[in-house]
Amino acid sequence: MTCETISLQGRGVSFALAEAEVIWLDILRDAIRGTLLPAYGEDARWWGKRLDPPPLLPPSRRDLRRYAVRMLGVYPARGCPYTCNFCSVIKIAGRQVRSQPVDTTIASLKAAVAGGVRMVMFTSDNFNKYPDVGELLAAMIEEKIRLPFFVQCDAQIFRQEDLVAQLARAGCFQMFVGVESFSREALRGAHKLQNHPEQYGRIVELCRKNGITSHFSNILGFPSDTEEGIREHAQTLRGLAPDVASFYVLTPIPGTEQYDDFLAEGLITEENLDRFDGSMVTWRHPHLEPERLTSLLFRCYTDFFAARNVLPRLAAYAAARWDFRTTAGLLAMAGAGLQARLGARRRVHPMSGGIARVRRDRADDYLPLRRSLFGIDRVPLPRSLALTAADEEINRRAKLAVIGKGRGRSVDLTK
Repeated sequence: MTCETISLQGRGVSFALAEAEVIWLDILRDAIRGTLLPAYGEDARWWGKRLDPPPLLPPSRRDLRRYAVRMLGVYPARGCPYTCNFCSVIKIAGRQVRSQPVDTTIASLKAAVAGGVRMVMFTSDNFNKYPDVGELLAAMIEEKIRLPFFVQCDAQIFRQEDLVAQLARAGCFQMFVGVESFSREALRGAHKLQNHPEQYGRIVELCRKNGITSHFSNILGFPSDTEEGIREHAQTLRGLAPDVASFYVLTPIPGTEQYDDFLAEGLITEENLDRFDGSMVTWRHPHLEPERLTSLLFRCYTDFFAARNVLPRLAAYAAARWDFRTTAGLLAMAGAGLQARLGARRRVHPMSGGIARVRRDRADDYLPLRRSLFGIDRVPLPRSLALTAADEEINRRAKLAVIGKGRGRSVDLTK
């Protein structure tokens, strides 16, 4: 949905360039008939369509037994009003925040509980910008859906103390916030002006007050970053002491504004698209060599999750209160620490998954088949897929005015 595919069409693969709900039936119909088109949804990404999917069905109990954590992802809202130049969300889901009916989400949660799910992740990128968030949380409380859940919120959540309290009552055990940097220069360069580093500590306080673990996401390697600056970032973060932190290398994700800029400037050094995952250096940084930036990434994980830092946070969380969310919160904190230390020791990003690897095959094993079927060894770096005029108009009109709670003023978050 973010990249130009014309050069790859007609090679035996069909591309879906719009949200599945509006094109999936056409794809299935054509597949049954053996008449798949090269691409679907080329005329528009259909961001303006109303979301009205059926309730989710959880995996079977037999399948859930294979899960280390019996978790289900639920996606009640899509879209993001911001303009961060490194983020693909606004290219995939648009800047207009859209949501499915609250009744549908509640039905999905009830099915999850009945099916043996023990934890839910609301995968919407800015849960606190979801228009029906209050209604959904109130319904979860009223229906007594005691299912611990994880949310992602933007850094403006520090203004929404009442919402944080309501999240806790409904069962939120962890809040993920993309703080990314403490540098105003880096944030300005990334068009992430909605972040205010001086308020990051307030987010930690609000979460702690309400028994929610705070998870801060950090990006290392913005163009203005230096080794000294990254070390200062890590020290400042440890001082704020969020319960969990994750670190990523700045990556020009295909389809984003940043990718287009880096490609035009000849900064991208990696040709394998599998490596554009936030864990590897894929471009030429003005101040840091790739190996040094990678070492700083793992050093940040090692220092933040040192036992002297983790154990007091675990003890404080366990002692503060005990309810149906606590076990999930403790498992999330302990699991993140263990995964981070194991990953850093092996120099494998913790988010790559698992505690051990089993290699069944290699990419090279499939090169002859790839060449015979598709006529290429590797997909070349793509150009970004331009938005249609209709999509551009939807984005233009998607300026979301948010009332600053307690301030009584409207804030335009799209400028």
